[in-house]
Amino acid sequence: MIGLLLRLANFGRVTFWRLVMVLRGGRIGHGCTIQRGVVLACAPDRPIILGDRVSLMQGVVLSTSRSGRIVLEDGVYVGEYGVVTSNAEISIGRETIIAPHADLVDFDHGFDDLSRNVIGQPVRAAPIVIGRNVWLGAGVKVLRGVRIGDQAVVGAGAVVRADVPEKGVAVGVPARVIRLRGEAAGT
Repeated sequence: MIGLLLRLANFGRVTFWRLVMVLRGGRIGHGCTIQRGVVLACAPDRPIILGDRVSLMQGVVLSTSRSGRIVLEDGVYVGEYGVVTSNAEISIGRETIIAPHADLVDFDHGFDDLSRNVIGQPVRAAPIVIGRNVWLGAGVKVLRGVRIGDQAVVGAGAVVRADVPEKGVAVGVPARVIRLRGEAAGT
């Protein structure tokens, strides 16, 4: 009985968000899970596109503005309280796992002109591209202009400000590649 109620609640949330996304130029695929507290905030014609079987856990926020766009391919999982916000484009490849409390932000503010408030200074944006079958650990931060290759892993709490190659394992602040998947640790 509880399972049925949870499926009905998910159906209602997905139906609601599907309508909102269609009106804004976006799309939600089949078999998606959208838990309570999820926010999909897209400016008109700044779409959010979700493939099939995408899972957005409790409290996830996906947002676009200016010229932003977000694309999550089939089977992407975004853990609790993850934030993906775009002023350029963020694309996440199929079957990628993003653990709780991760943030992907493809822009930042200028701050050098002391005569102007930070909010009034230029925004610099550059796309973020996450490959397929990637795992971003809990609390990872991915900054503008970063590419993370297919099958890469980024350890919990890392701040990624440079590219991670295919099968790369990156850790730390700032994140650095310590090995490739399939190699023995410590070699």
